[in-house]
Amino acid sequence: MKKSTRALLGLVILEAVILAGAWWMVEQTRSGAWQTSDQPGAITAITQTAGGAMGLIAVILLIAFVTHKRRGN
Repeated sequence: MKKSTRALLGLVILEAVILAGAWWMVEQTRSGAWQTSDQPGAITAITQTAGGAMGLIAVILLIAFVTHKRRGN
């Protein structure tokens, strides 16, 4: 498998894992399994953190993809 393909595959897998984790955390908060005094604030914090992590990973792995593609890998 080419390095550029691995970078894209890693991007998809990591994004899916973060999305699933954030969804699970939000559902735990909504259902009351995780107690908090500020439920909307907790959900906002979860989604903002997950979105930031997804954006950072996307940028890094897309740069890796372009770099590997230019080198012919």
